[in-house]
Amino acid sequence: MPAAFVELADVGSTNDWLAAQPHTADDFWVRADRQSAARGRRGRAWTSIDGNLFISVLTRPQQGEGPAQQLSFVAAVALDRALQRWVPAERLSIKWPNDLLLDGVKLAGILLEGADGATIIGCGVNLAAHPLDSERPAISLAAADFAVPSAHDVGLTLIEIFASTRAQWRDHGFEAIRRAWLTRASGLGERIEARLGQETLVGRFRDLDTDGALLLAGDDGTTRAIHAGEVFRI
Repeated sequence: MPAAFVELADVGSTNDWLAAQPHTADDFWVRADRQSAARGRRGRAWTSIDGNLFISVLTRPQQGEGPAQQLSFVAAVALDRALQRWVPAERLSIKWPNDLLLDGVKLAGILLEGADGATIIGCGVNLAAHPLDSERPAISLAAADFAVPSAHDVGLTLIEIFASTRAQWRDHGFEAIRRAWLTRASGLGERIEARLGQETLVGRFRDLDTDGALLLAGDDGTTRAIHAGEVFRI
């Protein structure tokens, strides 16, 4: 069982709500029906639509765990495993660094933020609907003609599977998570474009490094480790 699981009707953002709580224990979860100030990576707006999942967990370092940034991959593997209770695995994939795809289109996003020695992981999943005016195409379970589970049920499933996936990371190291992530990776072995601020690189998605960096094999025979950026299949 988690340290706590709070469900709210309305909140600015579940990440911000957790960050504002005093003396929050490890494995403290919050889910909201609606968010008025949700955000994604790089400060992008995240559209909150009724019926979708908006959930966050606050984690504190535990003995045996690796660097906090590895939690991005732990969370992605856990969310993928959780959603397989409603969606066939072959239709889901994980996009580096922190999106989940349904039929190659964005279904969910994950956001990591630091807060006073803790790491907060926020997850947003398009269950009942998806934004139509987003910067990049999105999809929902409803739009793909799946029966739509309640956000409460998906949240409980994620809490359960995140705990077991985190235990796998703690007991067997990042390599276990890395292998699990690679089996679900979108675009692995294919040509991709990596946009790194002012620089754009093209090459083949060769591997995931031991620190979570994407290894890009360039056309010139060199391999470059990408630690932050946006990637697209071409």
